Amino acid sequence: MRYPHMQAGSIPGSAGTTLTQDPRREAHMIERTQNTILVGVDGSPNAGIAAAWAIETGRRLDAPVEAVAAWTEVPPPYMDHVDEHVAEMNAHVAEIMTQALDADGLKGINVTAVQGPIAEVLLNTAEELNAAMLVVGTRGLGPLSGLLLGSISRRLLFTTHRPLIVVPRREPPDPLTATRVVVGVDCSAVAERVLSWSARFCATLGVPATIVRCASPGCERPPGLVDHVNGRVRSTTEEALGEFRNLGVDYSIAVAHCDPRVALVEKVASDQAGLIVIGSRGEGQFRGLGGTASYLARHSPVPLAVIP
Repeated sequence: MRYPHMQAGSIPGSAGTTLTQDPRREAHMIERTQNTILVGVDGSPNAGIAAAWAIETGRRLDAPVEAVAAWTEVPPPYMDHVDEHVAEMNAHVAEIMTQALDADGLKGINVTAVQGPIAEVLLNTAEELNAAMLVVGTRGLGPLSGLLLGSISRRLLFTTHRPLIVVPRREPPDPLTATRVVVGVDCSAVAERVLSWSARFCATLGVPATIVRCASPGCERPPGLVDHVNGRVRSTTEEALGEFRNLGVDYSIAVAHCDPRVALVEKVASDQAGLIVIGSRGEGQFRGLGGTASYLARHSPVPLAVIP
């Protein structure tokens, strides 16, 4: 049984009322907020894939994982007295989502139900939790379907102050086999945050990275120009990778002369990477990176991390 417009949400105390079944749970939640991975669930198969990614990544990062389901449509029995039954409905929704996760073999994850619009619930709760990252699925069969399309997707991609992880609905990703991370950077201000986040993520997981820079030598390419451009880009990129070196993360630098969307997807395939990391906006060849982020959120074959 599923409410018609139950949507992915966040953790306690966001836009709606959250059920606290045990007085000790509130203190427990406060203790778990630091470095918490927040995942939105709605009972769809793709939400289960996103939850699986969050749980396994949380295990590897030694970070707690919380799941939340948001609901907006009120079932008929409660239409006339919805305010009096919010806690009861929260409990019912949370139980449904817990059962769905259990059916996927994802046992033991705490699920909280919150009343409110999906974007508001996700953004507000991530802020209140001080979540380390927000994880969502793409185009599932439940009410999460279309989550990354239209105004909601743009709001999540470009207004959240937390790293947003978009997990595709394809074959469930296994972080244990994610042997490399592909990082797309440019000369923008957000690139520094992208590199810092990527270096710490790779260091904790013990995986190497491929740093992708896109550059164009222009329409006319006299002998040696491409090599000159590549050398200059590699040199400037190397200067920005001090944190990778300090943390002992192995990396390689790839200079591409094509659309960054194409370059990143091709690198994922050639390097057998398990994650793409980009900024929400960029400059130069990554100018309009918002368009790159939007495209990859829909078409990336692996999870996508968008850093604000």
